[in-house]
Amino acid sequence: MPGRRPELADGQLDNVARREAYRVLRSNLSVALSEFERPSVIVTSAYAGEGKTSTIANLAYSMAMAGQRVVLVDLDLRHPDVHHWFGAPNDMGVTEVLLDNRDVDDCLQFAEVGVGPDGKPRGLYLLSTGSQVANPAELLGTRRTARLLEALASQAGIVLIDTPPVLAVADTLVIGRMAAGAVLVVETRRTPIGAVQQAKDALIRNQTRLLGLVVNKFRAKDSTDLAYGYGYGYGYGYGDDRSISAGDDEEVGPDAGSDLW
Repeated sequence: MPGRRPELADGQLDNVARREAYRVLRSNLSVALSEFERPSVIVTSAYAGEGKTSTIANLAYSMAMAGQRVVLVDLDLRHPDVHHWFGAPNDMGVTEVLLDNRDVDDCLQFAEVGVGPDGKPRGLYLLSTGSQVANPAELLGTRRTARLLEALASQAGIVLIDTPPVLAVADTLVIGRMAAGAVLVVETRRTPIGAVQQAKDALIRNQTRLLGLVVNKFRAKDSTDLAYGYGYGYGYGYGDDRSISAGDDEEVGPDAGSDLW
């Protein structure tokens, strides 16, 4: 799988608590996806600004450092941001492939992320959004998008897909059926429980499997509210759902979590 080479941005997983949170998230997600051979997973949120892009970028980094073959795709065509996390250009990408203006191999970028415990270099492949379009939902809803994700999955261990917030636009619901499932990112003390419920219900109505809930910027003192709010509604009440939260004395944001309920 060829590709251009961006430089990884500084500050990825730069403290111990955060790195551990992502290791646990990575492990929990692997369990949730155990029945899929080459899964594609969307990472989304109810609203903008809850940390979905930082979560997916750091999760991709963590998986790549563990030796997994990762393709990271930015399908948030309205507000692309993934490329910034890896210091990568966004001059061509998903849009060009879907409009048949470029081959996918021309648009893939390879990002070296570090050196593994075995001394071998680690990296991941990035497919940014490319040019902006006037009708993202219509473009993403075509069969070409499904074929693109299938082609990427055939060459990867996992495809991670950044998508727009569920309650803002229809794009994520269009993409959801093409993936093995969704991870929903929630910011503690900010995202209303009702909004999380609406986002969850919208995904399930759309026949998108909810793989888990990442509770972002979680602190130990938030545990009581979480147990009777996000935790009860999304961990206890629904059999296939898993809630993943960050539990540490310090704030672990703006990132993911560590406890699987």
